[in-house]
Amino acid sequence: MMRVSFAKSFFTVLLGISSLSLVSGASHRLSHRRHHHNALSSSSSLSTRTTNSSSSLPIATLNPSSSLILSPDFEITSTPTTREYNWTIHRALASPDGFEREVTVVNNQFPGPLIEANTGDTIVVHVNNLLDSPQTIHWHGIFQNSTPYMDGVPGISQCPIPANGSFTYQYTITNQAGTYWWHSHWAVTMADGLFGPLIVHSPDETLKRGVDYDHDQIVVVNDWMHDQSDNIVAGLTSEAGYRGTDKPPQGDATLINGIGQASCIASNTTCSPPAPPTPATITLPSNATSRLRLISGASHAMLRVSIDDHPLEVVETDGTEVWGPVVHEVAMSNGERFSVLVNGTEGEGEFWMRVGTAAYCLPYGVEQVGKAIVRFGSTDSYTSTSEPTSQAWDDLKAWNATCSGLDEDYPLVPRVSQSASADAFTTQVFDSVAGVFTYVNGLSLNGFGFNNVSYQNQIYNPLLSLSYAGKSYNTSLVPSVSFDALGSGNLIINNLDTLIDHPYHMHGNSFQIIGRGTGRMDEAGLASANLTLENPLRKDTFWMQRNTWVVLRLVTDNPGVWPMHCHIDWHMAEGKLAVVVVQPDALKSMDGPDSWSSVSTGAVTTLLDGEANRSTSFVMAQIPPTSVRLELVLL
Repeated sequence: MMRVSFAKSFFTVLLGISSLSLVSGASHRLSHRRHHHNALSSSSSLSTRTTNSSSSLPIATLNPSSSLILSPDFEITSTPTTREYNWTIHRALASPDGFEREVTVVNNQFPGPLIEANTGDTIVVHVNNLLDSPQTIHWHGIFQNSTPYMDGVPGISQCPIPANGSFTYQYTITNQAGTYWWHSHWAVTMADGLFGPLIVHSPDETLKRGVDYDHDQIVVVNDWMHDQSDNIVAGLTSEAGYRGTDKPPQGDATLINGIGQASCIASNTTCSPPAPPTPATITLPSNATSRLRLISGASHAMLRVSIDDHPLEVVETDGTEVWGPVVHEVAMSNGERFSVLVNGTEGEGEFWMRVGTAAYCLPYGVEQVGKAIVRFGSTDSYTSTSEPTSQAWDDLKAWNATCSGLDEDYPLVPRVSQSASADAFTTQVFDSVAGVFTYVNGLSLNGFGFNNVSYQNQIYNPLLSLSYAGKSYNTSLVPSVSFDALGSGNLIINNLDTLIDHPYHMHGNSFQIIGRGTGRMDEAGLASANLTLENPLRKDTFWMQRNTWVVLRLVTDNPGVWPMHCHIDWHMAEGKLAVVVVQPDALKSMDGPDSWSSVSTGAVTTLLDGEANRSTSFVMAQIPPTSVRLELVLL
């Protein structure tokens, strides 16, 4: 057994039995209660069905929207505690839109379990991976201050959790509150159902329950495919393409809190589900103000959310409380979050929530709208089962209208003011490109990249481990920029993909959006650019239209190797990922792992033993030279 130190925590790799676990040695002791959130009962006690592969899979529980109501009894406090969860990742069967397919879930729940905490809390998640493939979990929007190795990205922050292995994520949430989420960052397993909400409270939030709103409801929206994500990626990265094209697919349905109605209008396939489910029902109190925490778990599409006859006041995005507009619909890019306030109808009544696909920014996109029922009334006594007869707002964007982020269309002003510094100590540039790239296996395929480099994942040689050791990595495989010092830096992103929009997410940081425009921007051009330095919007995820530029202002106070990538799963699968290295010298002085290469080699050995026949997907992984074959994996 090898022991590897991680900032006073210890990773133990048990070679030969495909397990990877974390034994935590806390650097400090929290003084009071520890919250435990255990897994559901074992799958043997769950309803199961035998599939064509002769294996029995449990029937996943489709969590009702009522399970995504945040309890007013949750104590919002500045006193830190530890919240501990036991998660089992496994395959199951589910029919969220009436079409049964295999899904990947945590504790048999779809969407996955909620994490709710206060800023200052320590989160401990014991992950048991029962899949026959590796896995990781990313905590979208959580900064991971001082714990960059808990960010959950294979090949960058960690080696993946082996098939039938285990791992414990442990991190402290510092100086942030709002609406976040967690999701798989291995392959595109997120598109198979592996995601869930993560909500952080703080006594310092300006929006107060009982003052600004009376009810707190999570709403997760996502597009949904009937095919397994592995099959889609395998097709996209082949000469034949997926369904005859190299263009990523539009969803077969749109889900709202895990439920939708199959349409398949974009798939060119026959689709006749045996029993479409009743639309998801979200019950809100009458004569009261509800906060809806909207989370986009979409794999491809920008989604536009509206409620008939009910305006939505935007009050938070990506953990930043804002003074926002009152709108009829909210455009959401992949991974983006918004909180909106909605005033309840007097008395009882039901209205459609509509989630429309912004098809203009999809290849061959077609009109598609998912629906859920919003009922206003007592959650205890409401008895109506009728469907709404309400009509959509007449000023909603057309399905084929130009795609633009909400912050492009309306001012979103942070309620807690933070102005950007007048100057930046450095400016770095990513040019976003699409085209034909040659990969390490010799194939030349259509793909995506930055600065003429398409990301190729060194899956068992994490970039963070190289940075800890002060080593360089192959820049022909990894597009990257570096902010070497503490201060304020500019990151310019130029979307030179003339026909393609991208939703971008940066790990480990929030950033200020200080400028946008059309064409291309460089450092010299900033002198004459119209930049917003007074209290600019802070986000971690944003939409970027084709042939445009954006300037992000970063405070480089969180050392790490942080991914910055397109959050369209299929684009990331084809190389649309770069890394932002922050304070590399500070990383070298951190109490990092003693022998990460041994950890990686051990993980590779056990993974290869169990995956000799597993079909593999894109972004090429360079594995250590002691290994005998090249594994193709997707980030």
